[in-house]
Amino acid sequence: MTPDAGTEASPRTSRFEIPLAVLTAAACFSAVFLVPILGALGVPLAAVPLVRLAHRRGFVTGVLGCGLAAAVVFGVSLAIGGLAESIAMALVAAAVSFVPTAGVGFLRAGSDPSRCYLGIGLAGCAFLAASYAASASGPGPSLSSEVAAAFGRMTPSVIASYSRAGADAATVATIRAALAGAQELAQAYLWGIFGALWVLGSAVAFYGGAAAARPNPTADKARFERLSVPPIAAGLFVACGAGFAVFAGEARRVAGNLLLPLLALYFVAGLSIICHFFRKWFRARLLRAGLYALACYFPINVGVALLGLFDWYVDFRRRGEGFAGEAKE
Repeated sequence: MTPDAGTEASPRTSRFEIPLAVLTAAACFSAVFLVPILGALGVPLAAVPLVRLAHRRGFVTGVLGCGLAAAVVFGVSLAIGGLAESIAMALVAAAVSFVPTAGVGFLRAGSDPSRCYLGIGLAGCAFLAASYAASASGPGPSLSSEVAAAFGRMTPSVIASYSRAGADAATVATIRAALAGAQELAQAYLWGIFGALWVLGSAVAFYGGAAAARPNPTADKARFERLSVPPIAAGLFVACGAGFAVFAGEARRVAGNLLLPLLALYFVAGLSIICHFFRKWFRARLLRAGLYALACYFPINVGVALLGLFDWYVDFRRRGEGFAGEAKE
């Protein structure tokens, strides 16, 4: 397949574009094998080169790249583990890369970029919900119980490391209570946590891949600073928040699991509004990156999420442009 019109790829880049995208994606995903915790940051990055490939070479080529990357992950996983685990990791790699790439397919068909991103988020959350339900109703231990067991195994070693470091009794008690709270939170709201991570990661994959593909006609449409969330999501957010505050038991748990991905969505939306203005006010990319990192810290991230939540009513981008125009006059 030939590159899209408007791309300026050199012959060398065109020749190695597909294998480089596949190997880069597989390497990013496989980082989780080497560094189990920090390596998970490479999972959303794994889809970026494949989304870029779909923008530049077409949807079919992007899907082919997803399949090849999953095959490489299967080979790496098989070399260090069993067959069942290798198949599971390959399926996860295929899903993580294919869903954002499918969003590019809808974008190339003329869909709104914001709706494409929202579709990616919904598809991923639906897949996670189905997987979680299958795990809970299956014959073996559920994923929640496995997470609780993992915390149970980890807590004594963490406490022992603090004790060996000479921490006082109050600090050790605080760490123990924090780990117990994290275990309870992960066990009760595991699906919501995974859903929130998917919403954040899909934004990196979809918009990061588009940024890497520019100049390109379809990639130019998918700009992070133009992201908008429909008003119906605000109503769902309010309903879930009310349910979480009023209900108890399983109803509260369901509301909380729905609320977490919506919180992540509105954080992403608020960050896109900030990006809209930062790109105009600050020309230095390093400064903008530092400010974006600052926006992720608590309690600033709460304000960023509220910014995204109220945008449907206030339209901060339009009002900001209006204020800037009045200031110039």
